[in-house]
Amino acid sequence: MFTVKRGTLEGYGYDQITMAGAGHEVRILPQAGFNLYYWTFEGGELLMEPVDITVFGSKYGIPILFPTPNRVKDATFVWEGQTHVMTKRGEKVLLHGIVKDETFTVTDLRAEADCAVCAAEIAIRPGDALYEAYPFPCTLTVTYTLRAEGLHMDVQVKNDGEATLPFGFAIHPYFSKRGDASRVFLTVPVRRYYETDDALIPSGRILPATEGKVIWDKLHSVESLYLDNVFRGLTSDMESLVRYEDVDLHIRASDCFRNAVVYTPHDRPGFCIEPQTNATNFLNLYAEGLVDESGLMTLPAGKAFSCEIDLTVTKR
Repeated sequence: MFTVKRGTLEGYGYDQITMAGAGHEVRILPQAGFNLYYWTFEGGELLMEPVDITVFGSKYGIPILFPTPNRVKDATFVWEGQTHVMTKRGEKVLLHGIVKDETFTVTDLRAEADCAVCAAEIAIRPGDALYEAYPFPCTLTVTYTLRAEGLHMDVQVKNDGEATLPFGFAIHPYFSKRGDASRVFLTVPVRRYYETDDALIPSGRILPATEGKVIWDKLHSVESLYLDNVFRGLTSDMESLVRYEDVDLHIRASDCFRNAVVYTPHDRPGFCIEPQTNATNFLNLYAEGLVDESGLMTLPAGKAFSCEIDLTVTKR
């Protein structure tokens, strides 16, 4: 039996959605970028516990990165010959898009015999703070479906404007180290990565994964990895894997997610495998003529785009 409940996060007053069933429990904060910040399976932690839940953004849970995942150099990009500076409420947006700390509107909330569903949307409209940062009218809808096998995400982007919409999409899940990164393992089936400078801005070159960046060959302990890289070469039939002592967590996504960021900080209780459609600084790579390398997606006026991500769990 699956359940869904809308309430308030005790001690903070934030709107909170709780879905549970088949051993899973997840919690979502709509006003924190629709962040699914908590996920356990049969009592075992799958997502890193927030260090400070009041800091909305990309530091915990499953942040939603749209329309510019990862870095935009100097918060400035060129599109169709016009230069745009990404400024939201007076501050430049350099990293991970403009919706990760905004309030989403819940549009669907229900429990069925075999699943629980929570959907929400956010729009970019002329005259609002998001449009100031990214002047392309559109609506993003994200649906979480909790099933016995785990989490399924449906994503839809609709172009509400009269011009072509350029965009990217990613999620930034922080998986838990469960207190001991030497006992958590990962493998990601990618053999190439983007060359970057010290600020992690790509040159446009995509290199073979060598020199400590080989992560497709076997399961590597999270403790042994020192990565903050965008890898290249995923398709929908490929699967990334996180292995805990009791369960395996499988990550698959639609073909548009050709890239994956693997981030293994040693000063946080979590690590990331991030399905991502694009490269870092993708709009500027595209403007430089590096079309395929950029991963930039476009959507004609009035059209919609859909994609999926699956995070499933199997017992070991």
